Amino acid sequence: MASAKEVVALAETLARESGLANNGGSAEATAMISQSAAALSMVTTKDMLSSGAENLYLSELSRNLAEYLTDDRTGVLYKEGGIMSLVDLWAVFNRSRNGVELVSPSDFQKAAELWEKLRLPVRLRRFKSGLLVVQRYDWSDEKTIQKIQAWMEDIRHNPPSEPVPWDWRVFGRGVTAQEAAQHFGWSVGVAAEELEMAEDRGVLCREEGIEGLRFWSNSISIPDDGPGDHVPEQAI
Repeated sequence: MASAKEVVALAETLARESGLANNGGSAEATAMISQSAAALSMVTTKDMLSSGAENLYLSELSRNLAEYLTDDRTGVLYKEGGIMSLVDLWAVFNRSRNGVELVSPSDFQKAAELWEKLRLPVRLRRFKSGLLVVQRYDWSDEKTIQKIQAWMEDIRHNPPSEPVPWDWRVFGRGVTAQEAAQHFGWSVGVAAEELEMAEDRGVLCREEGIEGLRFWSNSISIPDDGPGDHVPEQAI
């Protein structure tokens, strides 16, 4: 990375001498430079390509991002519990480039939106609040719900640190977004969105109190026989 500028300059010189970069750079020239950069484990930058090669730049950036996320050596997505916000990824990715060329937020989002089209192993997802997150292509809401349910079941088998006025063996206790973030390795923003997603699916229910917002396993059953029936007092 320390020699990146020199390597790019050398590649451009070779391209000019071979006649491939006439008229601002041909498709063959830009493809050759991009492939050379990949072979040298470098990230493709706009400086490597001609001014009319934005689509090529975005597709290469999209592939670079997918490789960066799934690289076992960095483990970026793994460290974040398999999901992270696009803004956090943008910050981490730019820090990793050591000042060679920072990626603008607009180019970054455009590159991420190409993952599905290019059939790469990561995907971009938008929560109902508008938050954009990155996760593995094979991950789903159902798998996230299974993880949350398993965690809530573990809580139900561990006594609370202080006495509580309910049967914790039956109902467990409520959890906050901060606790979920710490447990799963998510950011607090992602944790809040995932808990609300589980609430929308009927798996969790919320408790809003003076201590803030908590989510509980949904132990309230809605009767099918009509309004004459009632929810058991213990469940309430």
